[in-house]
Amino acid sequence: MTRTHWAFLVLLVVGAADAAFKPARAFDPRCPTATPERAKALAQRAARFLEAEGAAVAFPRFTARSGGFVAGDLYVFVFDIDGVLHASGGWPSTVGSAVIRPDARGGGIFTRMRRLALTKGRGWVHYSWYSPCTRSMQPKMSYIIRVGRYIVGVGTYKIPGV
Repeated sequence: MTRTHWAFLVLLVVGAADAAFKPARAFDPRCPTATPERAKALAQRAARFLEAEGAAVAFPRFTARSGGFVAGDLYVFVFDIDGVLHASGGWPSTVGSAVIRPDARGGGIFTRMRRLALTKGRGWVHYSWYSPCTRSMQPKMSYIIRVGRYIVGVGTYKIPGV
């Protein structure tokens, strides 16, 4: 065999071994598969549900993994204009916490989300967020919608496959 053939064979074997030891993204709920279109559609569906059913029905459904508002790595979060988190399908243990702190200067993520919700009612907010798949901060964006005193959001990572 020529040197080129050996190099190709080594790359083939290494690539196959690497693929064999990596979990399939489709079956790893930590790894992003969402798109901006799917995030926006889920936020819109959640906002309509909140308007129709009210907070007492909607918040537990948004937070429960089996509530119909968690899809792969997409999940609904809701906080009020005072900065208290009322629902989170991705981080249920944080429900009830303050996501906006009065001492935060100028532009925490949730402060920017609230500002957009209060001025425009809906839209995209871009930021960095911890990815459980890569265990690092990654660029992310959330589509947020104001529903009365609540702000409904769903986010997606900007880089496919992180």
